[in-house]
Amino acid sequence: MNARSLKTAAGLAAALALAYTGASWYAGRLAQDRVEAWVAQANQEIAAQWTSAGPHPVLTIQDYRRGVFSSDIRYGFQFRDDAGRDQTLGLHDALAHGPWPWAAVRQGEWRPAAAWSLIEPLPGGPWQPWFDALPAGMAPWTLRSRIGFDGGVAARWRLEPVRLADDRLDFGGALVKIDYDPEAGRTAVSGHADRLAAFDADSGVRVRFEGLDFEGATTRSGESDLQSRQQARFGQVRIDVPDAPPIAFIGPSLNSDTARTGSLLDSRLAYDLGQLQVERQDLGRIALTLSVEHLDVPALQALAGALERMDEGAGPDEGLSDEDQRRLRALTVPVLAAGPRLSLDALRWETPQGTSELKALAEFRPAAEDASQDLGGLIESAIRQLSAQLSLSKPMLLQIVRQTQRGEGGPDMAVALVSMLFDQYAGRLERKGLAQRQGDVVTADYRYADGQVTANGRTLSPAEFMARFGDSTGLGQ
Repeated sequence: MNARSLKTAAGLAAALALAYTGASWYAGRLAQDRVEAWVAQANQEIAAQWTSAGPHPVLTIQDYRRGVFSSDIRYGFQFRDDAGRDQTLGLHDALAHGPWPWAAVRQGEWRPAAAWSLIEPLPGGPWQPWFDALPAGMAPWTLRSRIGFDGGVAARWRLEPVRLADDRLDFGGALVKIDYDPEAGRTAVSGHADRLAAFDADSGVRVRFEGLDFEGATTRSGESDLQSRQQARFGQVRIDVPDAPPIAFIGPSLNSDTARTGSLLDSRLAYDLGQLQVERQDLGRIALTLSVEHLDVPALQALAGALERMDEGAGPDEGLSDEDQRRLRALTVPVLAAGPRLSLDALRWETPQGTSELKALAEFRPAAEDASQDLGGLIESAIRQLSAQLSLSKPMLLQIVRQTQRGEGGPDMAVALVSMLFDQYAGRLERKGLAQRQGDVVTADYRYADGQVTANGRTLSPAEFMARFGDSTGLGQ
């Protein structure tokens, strides 16, 4: 190679080095802008969901040292614990800049990226017991993320197995995948955890979760609109309480669908508690479905915060003052303005002997301009309807009593007593027109609207309904 070629090659190498340095510096600046934006967005989300009267947690960037090829970042997550003490969780981020971050290249990742992030917790504070339980130099968890030039993120959060010295916690480790698509505004999360066992020394209660799998996706449009679907499944959940039989839920799951438009929230939650076992005896399957429509989240948060502050400042036997009631009325009006609808779609307990089920609905209308200035009167006038439907299976109830009875006299005596009480109260309610009986199943259907109660198709005044109900159950005697 002649001198001219050497000079040309050297000049090209220098140009490439300069170009890469400039690209890396630009990628570092782009990454810092993204990091600061994400922290601000995280704090907005926390504030938007916080309902407690106390201060909400805050994520801060305590130190950001940006270099040409890498940056060193320290975060602080500040919150107030249950004892009222201010706590800070420390986090460290070793951020390598693109376009080909060396930390990513070492792991075989050659695709260009704005940055490669490695976040780990810092020792001290609430993290310290986790560090003490692990080998020296190992962090309880690591979060590795590839940040694209388009703002996309592919993150893998690995949590190490850990068992605390006092046996308060036994965690089998977990892996969580987080992927963000900026073009679609979609965040997808999935993960698996082998086991998690927690022990409360004060109460002696031990809870153990096994085989957790979860997945979900949230799509955002604009600053506040979103659609979200989440699902979680457990292999089993076991609960041990001192002086009580062990309880297990086999194969429970949770599903949620949420849509938020502006300040209004529509959501549906479905809990399948799985097969219930008490002392390894099968007690059937329990499922619960809840839904809410047209719920003004900021208005509800303001009302909940005011109620909490009033409760903290009130004496043990002190009721609401006139000023408190006026404040609560003013905060209740915006909640009612959207016409919220709260529904217990079904609470179902199913066994081979039968099925029992409860449904309930509370539906409200916006407060009228001439609505009562009294808080109770305001809520009364805003009720569009309240309803409840109950179906209770006697064979199912008696079988559960037989399987769970542990007292003196054996299960036969308990079954006989419950059977007698069931027949007695079912008969009273049926005679008063408050229930219907078909064989071994008792049903009841109640609805309240426009100041009237409809009980199994028969219209009653609220006073008459309460009098009949009190007489039937013995509360009126």
